Amino acid sequence: MGTRCKVTSNLDVYHKHPDGGNGIDNAEVLCQECHKLTFERQPSYGVRRKNPDPFDQETKDEALKNAGNQCEFEYQIKMNVTIPPFSFPV
Repeated sequence: MGTRCKVTSNLDVYHKHPDGGNGIDNAEVLCQECHKLTFERQPSYGVRRKNPDPFDQETKDEALKNAGNQCEFEYQIKMNVTIPPFSFPV
């Protein structure tokens, strides 16, 4: 499980899957920066295709409510900590 983005402003509702329809189950609330990150992790990034039809306002409102008006993106924090060997005085 990752850490959820804490942004609560400038949010929009995006499609989880471009061909997944316009139902609430395909809606995801993201801030602008996290939306860019979703493109970077998808193998279809940069592929030209027809954009899905936009969500209607009712679906957007429901998605925002379900998300608590907060970005839903979860990111992984990978900690790479190297602890040097201890040296004890002799």
